[in-house]
Amino acid sequence: MALRTKLVLSFSVLLLLVITGFGIVASRSVDTILIDQIDKLLVGFRDRASGFIPGPGVRPGEPGDNDPDQSTADEDELPVRRDAAEIWISETGEVLSVRASGFVDDPDPLPDVSLIAPGEGPVTIPSVDGSLEYRATTIEGGRIPGTLVVAVPLTDVAEANTSMLVVLALTGLGVLLIGGTATWFMVDRSMRPVAEMVDTAEAIAAGDLTRRIEGADPNTEIGRLGVSLNDMMLTIETAVEHEREGQETLRRFVADASHELRTPIAAVSGYAQLHDQGGLQDPDAEERAWQRIGAESRRMGNLVEDLLALARLDQPGSLDIANSDIITIIRDAVDDHEAIDQERRVTVVGDEAVHAMVDSERLHQVVSSLLSNVRTHTPPGTAVEIRVDTVEDRARVVVKDDGPGLPADALDHVFERFYRADDSRSRKSGGSGLGLAIADAIVDAHGGSLSVENDSGAVFTITLPLAAPSS
Repeated sequence: MALRTKLVLSFSVLLLLVITGFGIVASRSVDTILIDQIDKLLVGFRDRASGFIPGPGVRPGEPGDNDPDQSTADEDELPVRRDAAEIWISETGEVLSVRASGFVDDPDPLPDVSLIAPGEGPVTIPSVDGSLEYRATTIEGGRIPGTLVVAVPLTDVAEANTSMLVVLALTGLGVLLIGGTATWFMVDRSMRPVAEMVDTAEAIAAGDLTRRIEGADPNTEIGRLGVSLNDMMLTIETAVEHEREGQETLRRFVADASHELRTPIAAVSGYAQLHDQGGLQDPDAEERAWQRIGAESRRMGNLVEDLLALARLDQPGSLDIANSDIITIIRDAVDDHEAIDQERRVTVVGDEAVHAMVDSERLHQVVSSLLSNVRTHTPPGTAVEIRVDTVEDRARVVVKDDGPGLPADALDHVFERFYRADDSRSRKSGGSGLGLAIADAIVDAHGGSLSVENDSGAVFTITLPLAAPSS
């Protein structure tokens, strides 16, 4: 059963119980009020008539009340509608006189006077045949010994109660229908966001992670739930997208690593087969083969070391962070560069010490990788400037050369693993395509950033978190 149906049924049942309870209370209240009015009439009549009852067949106030010579009233001369039944009972219990209530031609059944004792009343007693009830009282003290039982039928009370219950039932039915219908529309309107959430959840379960709950009102409980679900789905979508990107990156990484390793492995395997088959009889050829085997082995070793470095950088806690003067680290890397290549002079701008939280060996590796990139891809004599300064709470290192710069289509890919700017993937430089990827991973592990642009040459910018000032 749907939730909205349960809510409407629950409200309808509750409303029905309220209407029923109100009807019961109203019915009892009407009974009490009407019977109380009858009791007052009976008590008043009893108080006025006590000791003044003329005897059987004569009512107080009629001829014969005080004059025994006057004849009693003829039964046919009584009013057509009697208000009460009157039964005169002797001391021995014999019924001396009977006047039934109701119409003369259709009197009401007599009350069962055996159920009321002398001096008792007002009490409720049934008729002899049990078809209706009376409210009765007894009157004593007439000229003839005995007891007069005066009983008022409760027919009017029952009819009034029945009429009231019919009105209440019809009114309650109308209220129930109107209330149930209004509740259905209110619940339906309130449940629309829930239905939308269900549809959205089903769409998401089917794979559409872009679905969102529209029009969620943050001022309502259901609206806040919708907003929270949208935020949660955004987080999940982002995580899934990152997972897909990670899987794609891993796939490319494995493919590129396999490609990089295939060539040196094939070369080593080829020379080994030539040696086994006796194809290297010439000493010069054998020497050349061993040289190539050694070179390709070193290439594979370097590649494996680079891959291990990247794997270690992907793990937390891989750096030995300390408060270090990055200008000193940069000058050491520049000295190493100039020992290798004196044709490409490097100028360091920034004489004052700049302290940052870095792993000094890893930062040295980053600067050395950038300078190695200059040696590999710029013509001899290319000048390099390294400028060090601070921007807000970051240290900034800018490495700029006046070479030809990078191809425009390479700017977005230079930090990808195994990427080379030349389409031929030339290995004449001995590079594996991991140098800049490792440099980017090192800077990222420091909580910094590494970017590149062209501005009269290639410009690499490193940002690193500054060290907290010593107190």
